[in-house]
Amino acid sequence: MHYTDEDTIALIVKNPGNMAKCISILRKYNNASIAEIKTAINSGHYVFGCEYTSTPGIRKVRRCYDELVKSGATVEIYEDGELTSRNYISNLTESYQEIEQETQDMIDAEVEADSEEN
Repeated sequence: MHYTDEDTIALIVKNPGNMAKCISILRKYNNASIAEIKTAINSGHYVFGCEYTSTPGIRKVRRCYDELVKSGATVEIYEDGELTSRNYISNLTESYQEIEQETQDMIDAEVEADSEEN
């Protein structure tokens, strides 16, 4: 569990509520040991994260955040070391999906145009 501030979206658990439940949720999302997770929580370090350009990673961060909050934990989301919101990361994934779709549409249009020429 070595996350840096740069190019990262990550979670910090401010108050785990039920520590055992919190650790159980986090273990579903990363392969860190129970001791590593507990240390990260107690020291205020990131407990889970991904590169901020990874759509699947951001979705996992969002799901992890939602599960933790639902379990009673107080959790903060950081992007590049700055506090952000769940809404922000949801908008980010939507933007990435739109870009991916536009790119695929452009590729499909080019392939179709090439097929019609031949």
